[in-house]
Amino acid sequence: MANLNPKRPIEEDSSSDSSGEEEEDDSQDEEMGEEEQLGENDREIQVEFAGQSPIAEDFHGIKSLLHQLFLKAHINLSGLTELIIQQNYIGSILQQCVDNEDIDGEEEANSEDEVFGVTSVINLSHHKDVECVKEVKQYLLEKTQKKLAGLFNNSSNQIGLLFNERFINIPPQVSVPLMENLCKEIVEAKEAGKPFDFTHFILISKLHESTRKDSESKKKKAKGLDILWVNAEEEPISEMGEVLGEYSVRSESDSAVSGTWDEDDEQFDPKRRIVLITAAQLPDMLTKIKEFLQ
Repeated sequence: MANLNPKRPIEEDSSSDSSGEEEEDDSQDEEMGEEEQLGENDREIQVEFAGQSPIAEDFHGIKSLLHQLFLKAHINLSGLTELIIQQNYIGSILQQCVDNEDIDGEEEANSEDEVFGVTSVINLSHHKDVECVKEVKQYLLEKTQKKLAGLFNNSSNQIGLLFNERFINIPPQVSVPLMENLCKEIVEAKEAGKPFDFTHFILISKLHESTRKDSESKKKKAKGLDILWVNAEEEPISEMGEVLGEYSVRSESDSAVSGTWDEDDEQFDPKRRIVLITAAQLPDMLTKIKEFLQ
């Protein structure tokens, strides 16, 4: 697969400046209070990623990413992970590109093995007799109040469950080449006679919604500003698709993305939103994601 190399901005190294510029920077630093100084944990670093076909060694990394989506749902995540790995000609896992000269052998192995994201699709119709897929379908029926029942019961439909999971500190621009690659592989698999001739796709998005009820929050809600998207690129997907269900997962301890809030902070409720799009909308979905992230 082609490398995917999104880069985050890095703080400029002042050692490369002239002596006069160094003195000016020192003077500015002295004028700044400690609260204005950039903290060690706030610094951005430059990282390169590569998209790879999932293999058996990626099992635990993929399963962990699925867990952050489904949390405590009664779904066999090991089974879902196995399906993703078995169809390794579809989808990608995201791994960090490592400079062998900068790290020792043990650290290099850990970096190469770590899975930072997964983008894939499972055919819920084709795998309807697989136990973990049955559990996923039951979960989706419950969370949409059976709005998907007609779709599932129609044997002419081929329904794909999209996976678009990654660590929360990875910029959304990485989703573009991953999604493009997935769409290309779906077309190639379909042309090869494999079960990827989809009619519909389902996406479960992660978001946080403000719980404030004052007049200011009502204004934000009217403008759609009361929602924080964990994966920013899923906002335009939600806008173009059909929203079939939305539910809170606060009781399932979504601590990995919800954070902790001080009493005076605006409170946010971690949620999931189930969105349905047709296969015909897939090219338009890619276009809208690119436009949204520009």
